[in-house]
Amino acid sequence: MTATSTKAAASAAFPADDYALPERITAGHASRGPRVGDEVWDLHEFLPRTQRERRVIFTDFTPGLQRQTAQEYLYWRMRLRINGQRKPMKPTWLPQEVRSLFRTMEALAKVGAPRLQDVQRHHLEAFLKRSRPSGPSAVHIMVNTLKSLSAVGEHLSADRLSLVPWPYRSAQQIAGLTPRRENGTPRIPEEIMGPFLAGAVFYLEKAGPDILAAAREIKRLEAQIAAGPKEGRGGSEAKIQDFIARRRAAGRGIPALPIQLNKGRPGAPVVDGIVQWPNMQLIGLLAGVRSTNRYTEMVVEVGRSIGFEVGGVPTSRAPWPASGRPWRPEMSRHTLGLEMGFLRTACWIIIAYLSGMRDVEVRELSRDCAVVETATDGRLRYKIHGRVYKDRRLSGDEEEWVVLEIVHRAVDMLLEINDDSTHLFGFTARDGDLGLMRAIPQRLNSFRDHLNELFSTDQGPYIPLPATDAVPGTEDLDEDTDQASEARDAADATPMPWAFDTRQFRRTLAWHIAFQPFGMVAGTRQYKHASFAVFEGYAGTSASGFADEVAADKAVAMLDYVEDLYHDWNDGGRSSGGAANRIEAEFDRIRAELGDLPGTVASPERVRTMLRHLTHTLHPGVLNDCFHHAETAVCEKRSPGLGRPLPMLNMCLTCPNSRRSSVHLPRLHQTREQALQEFGDTTGLPPHQATAIGEFVNTLDTLINELAETGAAR
Repeated sequence: MTATSTKAAASAAFPADDYALPERITAGHASRGPRVGDEVWDLHEFLPRTQRERRVIFTDFTPGLQRQTAQEYLYWRMRLRINGQRKPMKPTWLPQEVRSLFRTMEALAKVGAPRLQDVQRHHLEAFLKRSRPSGPSAVHIMVNTLKSLSAVGEHLSADRLSLVPWPYRSAQQIAGLTPRRENGTPRIPEEIMGPFLAGAVFYLEKAGPDILAAAREIKRLEAQIAAGPKEGRGGSEAKIQDFIARRRAAGRGIPALPIQLNKGRPGAPVVDGIVQWPNMQLIGLLAGVRSTNRYTEMVVEVGRSIGFEVGGVPTSRAPWPASGRPWRPEMSRHTLGLEMGFLRTACWIIIAYLSGMRDVEVRELSRDCAVVETATDGRLRYKIHGRVYKDRRLSGDEEEWVVLEIVHRAVDMLLEINDDSTHLFGFTARDGDLGLMRAIPQRLNSFRDHLNELFSTDQGPYIPLPATDAVPGTEDLDEDTDQASEARDAADATPMPWAFDTRQFRRTLAWHIAFQPFGMVAGTRQYKHASFAVFEGYAGTSASGFADEVAADKAVAMLDYVEDLYHDWNDGGRSSGGAANRIEAEFDRIRAELGDLPGTVASPERVRTMLRHLTHTLHPGVLNDCFHHAETAVCEKRSPGLGRPLPMLNMCLTCPNSRRSSVHLPRLHQTREQALQEFGDTTGLPPHQATAIGEFVNTLDTLINELAETGAAR
């Protein structure tokens, strides 16, 4: 042990009676929380309700030296900034870190170092060799834990590392993880997200009212039975017989036991998905009878005669637009509970996807989160007030998101079906306990399967299976070989549905925002990222989120746009702007070479080939397109060395690289109208501001006239 570490060891003492959590975390709470020496740290009072684990358990560690070291380590992780981190560890990470610490210590013990002070270089190499089969991510986590143990070593009282693990290499390098600039979360394909979101909206707008109506009807029937007099056996049997008679007269079958509950009747046959056994609980509710056990055999015999059918609660059901038929069979008490869960999931999808909020931000929303404000132009702006937690203090920071009106309707639905006094997604569970909606990935995939059960047709599932361009493992095979064909056939035989998780919704919306003009700026604000660069990396630049698709995906869209510009020009469309003559000259050269004259048809493939070079400098915009040349770009004078256009409205309108065409004319008109609405009255403004506003409107008038005049820039 070095002299420095020996001195630290002499001064350090195990803080067994200290409070585990720093005072900044427990301020404002009724207690100071657990003490360091406790076998279990109960953090329920201090962590958000969305936190899955709110206890830190040390009983897996050997009592004595090992457990004491684990407790000290976590104590100091919450108080020290180490390994270049800006802040100490948040308590939300403690359950994960204690598991990583246990696995790390266990692995070191198995390679001959049961105590941290025993670890030598050869132990570290053996540790790596033993850990690599678990995968690079697991190695990365454990190496980070080792480096953190080293960083807090001088504060540990009894056991510590006597060396610095891999001092000149990062945990990522050691684990073999390749750093990536772009977020790796996949974007949900549009052919999957479209029907999935449509299904969620249908649940909110159409199925939701039906579910609420069924819930009210069940409550009414229950209240009616509770308020009625107790009946003898004869009275109950008469009510059951009357119920059966009404079902016969209506040509209806006996309400069947929900198939999800069939495990209680393993011998009951299932025909066309309907269990051939009565739902006696529901029958008693519909007949107005408290107890039905003694009538089961009688009802079974009747069911064999008139048949069984799903559901039984008599409520209206909206038609599914594609078929015109009710969106589902009648509900039972059990299926109503399932549908209520699907309705909550649908609301989560709408709020999360149409706001860009993270899962924890959505589920921590309060019941008064929806706010409507009136803008200066009289339009209503719908907002969600919540909290951002990532890279913020434990309690989060207040933020707001601008959303569509349908998000507020989802909030209204949750207010009606949930009863938690504080949390929008909190509700009383069947066992009477107050809970919070959890296991969101599982709920999302269950909702996907449920939509497929309800709305699939003979043509295929409602939520289509994801399309794949290549079969994994066949990249190096000749596509015409039998081996490649067999591999493709095997993959086609086992198609897998898209696996949803919570991060994909935020990622997908980010991509759509980023691909709009000035979308990166808007996305940075909506997503509460610290900087433009962070959002750009999160949103990504490809449809799937993989870097090797960036060029192909973006180039196709850009080439489509350039082709539209060419055809607009070739058909007589007008254009203007500093780059108009240069681009029109290029179009003229291409037309002459192709012979693309009136009455002739040029090859579309050749047209696209000859236009492709223009995509390299094109940056489509709202009020003009930029064919960027750094030597002449006005924005380069304001942002030298940036290497790309920097949108600055007034400069772009007069830049030599700008070009406007018919696609921009409606937008120019709209911008002028908005400018007059906002700044038309310059009374009371300083002269220089009034002059600037007037010049801006005059500039827009000039640009509009250039495009409106016959023969402009042709």
